[in-house]
Amino acid sequence: MNGEIAQICNIVLATKSALKKRSRIKYKPVYYEKSYFHIFNNKKYKAKSIEEWFDYCIDRGLQNIKFLIPLPIKDSDSLNFTNISQASIVCFFDNKLVTYFTPKWEDYNNEWYIIYTEHEWKLPLKSKPKFYDNTENFKEVLNRIAILADKINFPNFGNIFRKAFSILNGESFENIRNTFYGETLFKIPKINARLFYSAKISNVFGGMGSWNDSPPYYTHKKGLEIEYDNLSEELLTQIRLALLYYVNEW
Repeated sequence: MNGEIAQICNIVLATKSALKKRSRIKYKPVYYEKSYFHIFNNKKYKAKSIEEWFDYCIDRGLQNIKFLIPLPIKDSDSLNFTNISQASIVCFFDNKLVTYFTPKWEDYNNEWYIIYTEHEWKLPLKSKPKFYDNTENFKEVLNRIAILADKINFPNFGNIFRKAFSILNGESFENIRNTFYGETLFKIPKINARLFYSAKISNVFGGMGSWNDSPPYYTHKKGLEIEYDNLSEELLTQIRLALLYYVNEW
């Protein structure tokens, strides 16, 4: 999964947990995350860590938080690059102020320095965004794209898609309990955890060796390029819908 999206998901999950428990935030960074800066809209304060950012948001009256990311996705070739996801952290404050933070990642010697900048959400919101459990739609596209992978003789991708389907269908993933993501997944509702893990497994888009590297050539040879394009776009959409539900609805 794109590190930019994964980090935003982790920040929002940690913040939601802290708000529910009325406690300090507990955020565990990934090893390649070197440092953070959070520049607030008034530019009077710059937080130098996730913890400082959370404390300052609480002082400003933070009441709720959401992860947002646009749909659909047309260009899957660039998904592994940074600063293109358009994902954001949306904050709701008790004075009806709504703001959102967008990230900028910069690489120095294989370590990432991340700057989040706050913007005011100027258009009034009638209500906070809600997201639905897309398990059945997700399973349907995983099944169909696995069959397509078999048709073009890419059983490795077919197996990946079937594994993601099986997780959604109830297969145990107890083996990841002690991994980085497992520490979070076993603290949230099972359906949310299954949606995330299936999204993580089936997100095979990107550069060399990915689903959009060699498979398009072979689908073209077999006259299946339209099916490939449609299913790939639908899978990306279902992956993002799964992430939106996983992070926001618990």
